[in-house]
Amino acid sequence: DVMLNPDSAISNVAVSVDQRQVATVCTFTFTNSNPRDFSAFGVLGCQYFSSGKYYWEVDVSGKIAWILGVHSKISSPNKRKSSGFVFDPSVNYANVYSKYRPQCGYWVIGLQNKCEYNAFEDSSSADPKVLTLFMAVPPCRVGVFLNYEAGIVSFFNVTNHGALIYKFSGCRFSQPAYPYFNPWNCQVPMTLCPPSS
Repeated sequence: DVMLNPDSAISNVAVSVDQRQVATVCTFTFTNSNPRDFSAFGVLGCQYFSSGKYYWEVDVSGKIAWILGVHSKISSPNKRKSSGFVFDPSVNYANVYSKYRPQCGYWVIGLQNKCEYNAFEDSSSADPKVLTLFMAVPPCRVGVFLNYEAGIVSFFNVTNHGALIYKFSGCRFSQPAYPYFNPWNCQVPMTLCPPSS
């Protein structure tokens, strides 16, 4: 029974009293020359997983943008700790998804611009490999399945009879894994639902 952790939210988002819904409280617009870091809208689940299999469902109906999946801190002595939104004008933010990839501890899929579904994989360059996902039926509800020992994170379109959306294999979790939710720049909330309700 996954719940949202209000302590992981910063001022850009609000978590409901029952800890089952997250919404953006302010939105930003940006141009390609000055994109924002939307990791500032991310919220973790209360539960963390260091073994076993877990499944949760999220209602994303009505949203024009979201990012959803699993996050695990990466063990690296050289990695600087982040404390939310930091915009450094000297850094090239050509890709707003630059941190959403497995090598940065994110196994996620997302929606942007109402109809562009993506998965974010590692690549040999500094930028992530952004894979376009085709949806025969746009999902109103997405199921996330984590198999910690097998290193698998899978996403299912519950709206389309549980059709597989995308699967990350060979995930290497060096730390506990947390459910990750990001309502992005869309004020419509993301809601945790009892599975198959």
